[in-house]
Amino acid sequence: MLVGIPNGMSLEDHVVKGRTLVALASLVFMAAACADAASNAVSDISGVRTRGDTSAIVRAPSSTTTSSAPSSATGPGLSGVALVSDDFSSYSSTADLLNRVTANSGGTASDATALYREEGYAINLVSLDRTVLYNGHPTMKYTQPGGVATSPVMRVSFPSRAHIWYRVKVRFSPGFTTTGTLNAANAYKLLSWGWLGGYEGSGRLEITNTTQYELYEGAKPAQGSTTPASSYSNTNWVMDGNITTEWTDGGWYDYIIEVDHSQPVGMIRLWRSKDGQTPVFRGQAPEQMQDGTLMPAVSTVTVGLNFNQIRLPNQNQAVWWGQWEVVDGTQHPNPFGVSH
Repeated sequence: MLVGIPNGMSLEDHVVKGRTLVALASLVFMAAACADAASNAVSDISGVRTRGDTSAIVRAPSSTTTSSAPSSATGPGLSGVALVSDDFSSYSSTADLLNRVTANSGGTASDATALYREEGYAINLVSLDRTVLYNGHPTMKYTQPGGVATSPVMRVSFPSRAHIWYRVKVRFSPGFTTTGTLNAANAYKLLSWGWLGGYEGSGRLEITNTTQYELYEGAKPAQGSTTPASSYSNTNWVMDGNITTEWTDGGWYDYIIEVDHSQPVGMIRLWRSKDGQTPVFRGQAPEQMQDGTLMPAVSTVTVGLNFNQIRLPNQNQAVWWGQWEVVDGTQHPNPFGVSH
């Protein structure tokens, strides 16, 4: 199912009220770091982005655990053809992992040697987990403590590509939830991709309306750029069903996103499954610039994005990342052998 923005309304106008609610509440409950993480909140009700409707707010369970009991999974390894990737097998400690994060975002790496930039003001919540394993190697853990909205955001940049595939293996702690204390959207933006070169906006895979998957993207001229004002995109959504066992079974899950901006009418596509099973095609949405130019080339992805709620004080939870990779879709049109 595709849902577009009403004519004459920008993506930012469409979500501004939800963002305002989150920002105001964050000033009361959180430090500035948490306010930044919550400021992108939107109201997502009944599969359609609405302005100010908060009827879908659901309260969190009374208690959960981050469940770091020893766990291992075996699934497909990296493709071997990635433009950029990480499976965390080369790190022996959290200090090693932080040595791939820029020093100006809390890590210890120079800009020349860094793989990641942490943008959630939460570098202290990033760790290498040597007990929850994927394919026998350590994983990257994001701790999401109760009482705040803070969650790590690791951004990775690479040379611009018109067509990419982005594949990620994710595990949620049993009892994970997107709910919280704010009168705003229940959502966790799981993955994103973006661009440079005179454009603002991004694409995202998020879990919204408490448990609903949603894939979308939007681009517009960056403020102060020379990009023509007419060079902005329509925005369509893939509304892709709901969470089933992801938050209860402690298993690993496989997410594959294709972003093809190489044609005048671009396309975003999503596959997902429990890890080790055949990825299932979940839907696609056309994306195009209103002036007929190509959608901007992709030059960045994030591993995790912002959490829209302030979690209840005892809602301590976590997300683990087993591996991720970005593949050049022009050189490798179907690197993971999926069908749709």
